[in-house]
Amino acid sequence: MKDSETFEAVKLFIEERVLKGQGEVDADTPLLEWGILDSLSVARLGGFIERRFDVVLPGGSDIGEKFHSLSSVCEFIAELRARDTVEG
Repeated sequence: MKDSETFEAVKLFIEERVLKGQGEVDADTPLLEWGILDSLSVARLGGFIERRFDVVLPGGSDIGEKFHSLSSVCEFIAELRARDTVEG
């Protein structure tokens, strides 16, 4: 999957499922700082990422740091996919 496909899939999820069509995000929108993502939507986004990209999110309280912006979410997905490729 190309990075642009990852970006578009996550962007669409956030705009449709989190913002419910009431806004848009770009690569650097501060998702947590602006309150776009809260604990529930982070959990929902995490579930979407696991299903859509066939990865397993690690446990731990620092996971939220990976959800700072759309760019950081996409970087995190790339890291998880690379890790799964090496471990798999």
